[in-house]
Amino acid sequence: MSLLDRIRACTAHDPARLRPWRIGDTVAGWLSPPVADLLDRRPGPLRPEGRGWRLDDRLDGPEARAAALEEVTDRLIEAGLVRKRRDERYPVLAEWGTPLLATVDRGAAVALGIKSFGIHLNGVVEAADGPLLWVAKRAADRALAPGKLDNLVAGGQPAGLSLAENLVKECAEEAAIPAALARQAVPAGAITYMMDTAEGLRRDTLFVYDLALAPDFTPRNTDGEVESFARRPLAAVLDQLRDTEDFKFNVALVIIDLAIRRGVIGPEEPDYLALCRGLREPTDPIVS
Repeated sequence: MSLLDRIRACTAHDPARLRPWRIGDTVAGWLSPPVADLLDRRPGPLRPEGRGWRLDDRLDGPEARAAALEEVTDRLIEAGLVRKRRDERYPVLAEWGTPLLATVDRGAAVALGIKSFGIHLNGVVEAADGPLLWVAKRAADRALAPGKLDNLVAGGQPAGLSLAENLVKECAEEAAIPAALARQAVPAGAITYMMDTAEGLRRDTLFVYDLALAPDFTPRNTDGEVESFARRPLAAVLDQLRDTEDFKFNVALVIIDLAIRRGVIGPEEPDYLALCRGLREPTDPIVS
């Protein structure tokens, strides 16, 4: 596969098969046919409206709406459309920085097609012949992408934590990075993508951070999510990404973005502009 193919794999979706659900006048999520079929039969607190649904307008405030969406999540689990609860609350937002509309269990986020947010951290060691990148190998018992290669630190963004707080937490859990060092990470932008999956529509924004690490730093996992770590030249990591299926799907986007920013991928790359554009895929479907 080409690097552009990696991006295309994360942005493949069919808007025509999606149906919206709203909180007030805001489209909160987009539902794939299996979930839509269930709600056609058992709408519950999501009331039919046009070709989609609207959460009961009598539900006032994020807490009441979250309780109603728990009922929807129960039905999705009973129907086998959501595997299980993750016991972590994700915010339901019109967009990052807007008021909280509700929260949902992380396990139902993709099935409900909400905008989800996360953090990805590049652990970089500067070397004379180019940057070295720390890569994590996910544990074999992970539900998502078991055994695949990952960024040094990555995690979803729960409700109730700031990005900075979540970054410190994830750094400690995934790589034993001390809080003082984690706070030195530099925000490096955001990557967005939207893709069809077996569970539903994934609409993700990844906030990317770069952290300069000393040559003698060695990461250590503390929460069981990572099996091992390796430090390799960024150019070699990029070749492995291009030639194998070793990496978790969305990690490809983060590594391509880093390689562009560090000049490892330059304008002489035939797909350069398409790569740059592809890392900023809109996360709002347009249905004709």
